[in-house]
Amino acid sequence: MELAHSFPIGIDTQWQAVSAFRPLSDKAQSWLLDTGSLTERIEGVSNHFSLQLVGEGVAPLHADETRLLKGEANEYRVREVFLKDGTSPWVFARSVIPAALVSSEFAGLGTEPLGKRLFNDARFRRGDFELCRIRLPSLCSDATDLLWGRRSCFHFQNLELLVAEIFLPASPLY
Repeated sequence: MELAHSFPIGIDTQWQAVSAFRPLSDKAQSWLLDTGSLTERIEGVSNHFSLQLVGEGVAPLHADETRLLKGEANEYRVREVFLKDGTSPWVFARSVIPAALVSSEFAGLGTEPLGKRLFNDARFRRGDFELCRIRLPSLCSDATDLLWGRRSCFHFQNLELLVAEIFLPASPLY
C-alpha cells in the first residue's frame, strides 16, 4: 500500500454507536470492540511491529471532536501515527490529547506507542466505543472500499483524551 500523507490527516467522519452496526461479524467484533491495547494485540500478530509518527502538535480539531471533549480546542494537541507490520500500515490512529497530559504523563512519547502508557496506568478509564465506515483516499491510493474505524474517550482525573483508529486494508481485521 502506498501512503500519501501530511500532518494533520484527520478523521472527519460520522461516528455512531456500536448498536448502529449490529450485527458485526465475529472477526470485526473481535477487533473493533476489544477493550485491551490495540498496540499489544498488533504486536502479538505482527511479524515486525513499528510505529510511524505522522505528526504531533497543535492542529485543528474537527467539530465532532470539539463537541465530545471538554474545554477549548486550543487546550488539546493532536498526535497521528501509523501502526505497521514492517512497511505495511495496518492502522491509522489520531489521538486528541489535553495539553496538560502532553507535558506530563505523555511527555517525550516520540515513536513510543501511546497505548504503552495508557494501558499500563490504571488511572486511565476507557469509555464506550463509537464506530464508523469510511473511505480515506488521503491515506492510501487504493482506498476504494469502506474501512472500519473505532474511537473512544479515555478519562483521567478531570481530563479526557480521544483516540480514533482506522483499520487499513492490510490489517488482520479484514
